[in-house]
Amino acid sequence: MSNAKSSLSAGQASGVQVTTGLLLMLSALTALAPLGTDIYLAAVPSMALDFSVAIHDVEASISYFLVGLSLGQLLGGPLSDRFGRRKLVISGLGLFALSSLGILFSEGLIQLWLFRFIQALGGGLAMVNSSAIIRDLSSGKAGAANIIRVMQVMMIAPLAAPIIGMLILQISNWNNIFVFLMLYSLILMLLFYRYLPETSPMQASGNWFSNYFAVIREYRVWGFIASTCAAYAGLLGFITASPGVLMGYFGLSETLYPFVFGFNVLMMVLMSRANLRLLGRFESSQLISIGQGMQLLSSSLMLAYILLSEQHTLYILIPLTMLFMGSHSFVVANSIACTTELFPQRAGTATALIAALGFFSGGLSGGIIGYFSDGTPLPMVSVLFVACLTGIGIRWITRCSGCKKISSIT
Repeated sequence: MSNAKSSLSAGQASGVQVTTGLLLMLSALTALAPLGTDIYLAAVPSMALDFSVAIHDVEASISYFLVGLSLGQLLGGPLSDRFGRRKLVISGLGLFALSSLGILFSEGLIQLWLFRFIQALGGGLAMVNSSAIIRDLSSGKAGAANIIRVMQVMMIAPLAAPIIGMLILQISNWNNIFVFLMLYSLILMLLFYRYLPETSPMQASGNWFSNYFAVIREYRVWGFIASTCAAYAGLLGFITASPGVLMGYFGLSETLYPFVFGFNVLMMVLMSRANLRLLGRFESSQLISIGQGMQLLSSSLMLAYILLSEQHTLYILIPLTMLFMGSHSFVVANSIACTTELFPQRAGTATALIAALGFFSGGLSGGIIGYFSDGTPLPMVSVLFVACLTGIGIRWITRCSGCKKISSIT
């Protein structure tokens, strides 16, 4: 607890308070990932036509973006622990803005891939600091609650991003989607430059590898990492497979698809609010177990339904996916809070590792679903079930009790 107090006092000494404005800024920063991946999906055919390439070649830019995002977070975590959050946020957002400008002047597919990778690298350097800044200023249940509040606002991005991209395409061309991303990052950079002093005590020492090793060798953290990876595997696996399942298999129209998908996002927001309220009665480690229990129940029922029923209907599948997706914040927000609580002086490194592995596992689950795709929901629900079971199993094996004695800090 002494480490937590020293970290908290370092953040408070900067004059920064955890206000609604700061949480909104951190939410907007965290939203860089879903905005960067979802906002231009509707523009992929137009971009392929302009670059005279196949559609799947433009879609590959999403993979390069995810790779850059993971690498940016792995680099940004220890760098922020060493040099401070503010510098990394501002420089990362600047790199994101410059690469967005570079995309506008790209003349070929290779340039598009390169600038998308650099764009994500900058985004990763910046957004990895969101949870670390919260840990600088609050800890325990208060820190978990602040992370959940950030996630509540951030969850709007996956629903809003495709709509924003579609509206831009209605009045202009795909280039202005990246103009929007450039302006978005520039505005954020100015806000953080103006309103965020340094919050980190900057006491971490050693090289990057030793800092990561210090996190990895703590056996308790692997349960939280596995829980987060399993939750992201389910979330991104569903997002990857949902168009083919909902529109291809069930015949849902393109008009109805965003609304049905939006039900899942709405459930995530509602469950986040429930998570926030339950923090007053339960510890973060207990809420992780509740979330994983709901995901295991819903994925088991989905798998049994798909295997045992000859005729499938959305009226049964959608409520189960909503329960599964809604439980995401129970697992992820509390796992991140528990992880940063274990490493008050290496919060940036810890959150970088857990976020990068989460995105990697999500990309892996999407790839597995695509590889085994047979036109039915079976590959999707199977991956969701296996991911959930794996997260629970690893957390149980490692006996993750790092948050068992975390007390509320007000």
